[in-house]
Amino acid sequence: MQRLSCDRYPCHFPDQDCTLCFCPFYPCEDERTGGRFVDGEWCCEGCFVVHREEVAKAVIEALVQGEDVSIAWKEVTKWL
Repeated sequence: MQRLSCDRYPCHFPDQDCTLCFCPFYPCEDERTGGRFVDGEWCCEGCFVVHREEVAKAVIEALVQGEDVSIAWKEVTKWL
């Protein structure tokens, strides 16, 4: 799902999934995502992981089922 009315659109890439507008894993500090440290702060600008439809769906499902965020993160890392 895209939110064309978002003031940050376009965020990362065409047809991204915007279900997880704010990442539940911030700051993951995992450079495999494309994120990196900039001036001592974690920057997610290069991360596309949670904006992939299959990842967003898996994360929402895990969180709705009451799984801990760390368990959901293990699911996400399968796509890295």
